[in-house]
Amino acid sequence: MKDALWIDELIEDKRICSYYQPIVSIDHERVHIVGHEILSRGLEEDGSIIPPFKMFEAAQIRNKTFALDRACRLEAVKNASIIDRQLIFINFIPTAIYNPEHCLASTFTLIQELNIKPEQIVFEVIETEDVQDIEHLKNILNYYRSHGFKYALDDVGVGYNTLNRLLEVEPDIVKLAFEFTNGVSKNEKQKKVAQEMLTITHRMGAKALAEGVETEEDLKCLIEMGYDLFQGYYFAKPHPEPLKEIHSIYV
Repeated sequence: MKDALWIDELIEDKRICSYYQPIVSIDHERVHIVGHEILSRGLEEDGSIIPPFKMFEAAQIRNKTFALDRACRLEAVKNASIIDRQLIFINFIPTAIYNPEHCLASTFTLIQELNIKPEQIVFEVIETEDVQDIEHLKNILNYYRSHGFKYALDDVGVGYNTLNRLLEVEPDIVKLAFEFTNGVSKNEKQKKVAQEMLTITHRMGAKALAEGVETEEDLKCLIEMGYDLFQGYYFAKPHPEPLKEIHSIYV
């Protein structure tokens, strides 16, 4: 446990920064940025980057998951103020939130202070978190929606939950996991999962987002299926500043 003590200081000193990765739509082979996912990174005292998995591993050891999740969320909101009119995707860990009204109060207050429109914000629940209490998750998501925010379900297709869970939480956006987008053009099992998720998502009236897109072949396959939104290294890696535009790289 002593080896993880550094996370306490990182949280206290607020040594967290944000990176931005664009989320795009494609219309007549033109790429349009419709939003950005804000990704948290830790900072060593010398300014070097600490990857998020290392931060959250240490936070779990120190029983600081809620504190770190909150710190990352507030930093993301603060840095979201430079994004004008586009969607802003912010991650959160549902198991770290025990009472939405209490735990999310500071997040909502900061959003109001920065004059960010609630309809711009998409809170992104990490689907692979082992959410045992589905009613608690629904309570959190309903609280977001009652305040005008949207929410997305991340990493669908992997982890503890099934596609059928989508019907219970009714997200606005569903993100197909990297494991099913990467190589989907050449793998029938991946295609089957991608198609099932798309069908359920559209049946709910939600938008389907394919994350982790890295090749033109996979992109074309997902477009032909009917996916609405896309994210991945094919378009841009996470960047310290939000990109203003992406030149048309899809042909």
